[in-house]
Amino acid sequence: MKTTFTILAALWIGFVGFSQANTVTLVQKFSDCAPVTQRLIQANFTPEERFDLEEDMRKLSKLNYVMAQSYRFADNQMVLRSQRQLFDAKAYESYRKKDRRVTVFDSVTGLYVELYSWNEMDVEMSRIDMQYDVVSSK
Repeated sequence: MKTTFTILAALWIGFVGFSQANTVTLVQKFSDCAPVTQRLIQANFTPEERFDLEEDMRKLSKLNYVMAQSYRFADNQMVLRSQRQLFDAKAYESYRKKDRRVTVFDSVTGLYVELYSWNEMDVEMSRIDMQYDVVSSK
């Protein structure tokens, strides 16, 4: 029964994950994080906090989602890799809306960025939790 449930959950997660345009990346260690996440963690976290993050893969994966995948750069602008790595999504948390996306101008990168709504982020955070629950139940 447990095996059947695990297989069905994995298939469902795979279906949901592939049906999304922006799939969530689960991380197991710091080096699995997106470059922007790595840079922001190194700049803003103490060595002890970084160690704690390495120990909690679920928390690290959620942080990676917020810092690297909870937004998109607006259409019709050229985005350099260096600009992607400079954007700090945490700086714009207060701009996010509950049920709609918001576009902001980031003066550091010189780009317009579309922030996903809190509702969209909640769905992705739940998906991350569900994926780690499936992995940990094996």
